[in-house]
Amino acid sequence: MIRDKAAKLHRALRARWRPASAAPMFWHVGIPNFGDDINPDFFERISGKRIRLTRRRDRLHFLGIGSILAKATGASTVLGSGFLVPSDSTPTMPRAVVALRGALSRAALSSADDTLLGDPLALADRLIARPARRRGIAYVPHCRNAERAKRLFADSIAVIDPRRPPLDVIADIAASEAVISQSLHGLIVADAFGVPNLWAAPHDGMKGRFKFDDYFSTLDRPKEAHAETAELMARPPMAAFSVGRFLHDKDRLAEALAQASVEGPRQ
Repeated sequence: MIRDKAAKLHRALRARWRPASAAPMFWHVGIPNFGDDINPDFFERISGKRIRLTRRRDRLHFLGIGSILAKATGASTVLGSGFLVPSDSTPTMPRAVVALRGALSRAALSSADDTLLGDPLALADRLIARPARRRGIAYVPHCRNAERAKRLFADSIAVIDPRRPPLDVIADIAASEAVISQSLHGLIVADAFGVPNLWAAPHDGMKGRFKFDDYFSTLDRPKEAHAETAELMARPPMAAFSVGRFLHDKDRLAEALAQASVEGPRQ
């Protein structure tokens, strides 16, 4: 726990101490989690524009990757965020929306039908090349479940700890032959790299499946949840693994996110 808090603080301070000329972005800073922590690396790599963490949502800023759309204010420009739960559906309208994670968030926000859809990490394969090394089947637990997962399942399956540096986590997912994931972004990254994957059902602390269904709305078909059990880890049902096909234009999404990052939050 102390190590997690220290890592969280270190990452947050590094992101906040970037120059004032860097584009201000808000993302969730809690338990270290690659789906949140990847924000500055992701947007800097696709745009070449420096990004810094801001906590001032009353000033112009971006909302980055994550289930943080309920944090929108009239100063927010949204870059692929989504809602966590359906009850988040009465937020302050953001100043501008470049993209939303999925159709459920679009409907909850009452955004225009032509709003771009796609979690930015659907572009994960543009961050790094898929490693040539393969590591068999791996499990990506939710960040709050990582210690338990390693304790219970490490003898049966390789466990990818989502609290590690985000690019390392992405590389490990991309290097796997197949992935079981309780982490939403574990599934998204696996789909992006064409790694067959299977969804381990959310635990009680994850507030349900809304964010997953939001992402699945951008795929050719939804994924079926499988109970996180020792049996699943020891004998995964390989016929149930699949790769979700993203239904939207990735080039258009990448261009829109990059252009917005370069221009800065909408004036």
